[in-house]
Amino acid sequence: MRISDRTLPQIAEYARSGRVVVFDTETTGCSRFDEICQIAAAEYVGGTLTRTFSAYVCPTCEMNPWAEAVHGLSLDFLFENGLAPEEAMRRFFEFLGTDALLVAHNSRFDTRMLDQECEKFGLCFAPEGVDTCDTLALARHLRPGLKSYALANLVDVLGIDGVNSHDALDDTLACAGAFFALLKNAT
Repeated sequence: MRISDRTLPQIAEYARSGRVVVFDTETTGCSRFDEICQIAAAEYVGGTLTRTFSAYVCPTCEMNPWAEAVHGLSLDFLFENGLAPEEAMRRFFEFLGTDALLVAHNSRFDTRMLDQECEKFGLCFAPEGVDTCDTLALARHLRPGLKSYALANLVDVLGIDGVNSHDALDDTLACAGAFFALLKNAT
């Protein structure tokens, strides 16, 4: 969903009384050849956290060394603790379900990685009644002039609990905190 003064009431309504699923991915890199190596999500109903999801994923490609330095996930760890990509995505899609607002920080990256994963492994990602919201775009719209719109900076600027640790579940919870804090006085 494109962020505008016209769509803000709809987004705020999801936050107040709807179902919001915030998610994040960690990846083997940023190219079209890279894959998801961790995916996490948190479900909020009426603004209250109801459940979380996190899965490590065994990639079928190499890990970019700079990506491993960022999130700390080695191939050895993922092969020992991760699910097959198809199984991890199936579980995520099941968690997401239908009729929700899907939220991520810089959602273009995360949804592109989901799309790539689906294409590579022959999966279908077409949830019914799911809109998307990007907290990066939301922050730029509601808080113009910040020096940085990085998630770690938003957590600090907004004074919310949470860390941007590059663990997908930690980042999901930090993103959720930013989402709800940004909308608190938006409408």
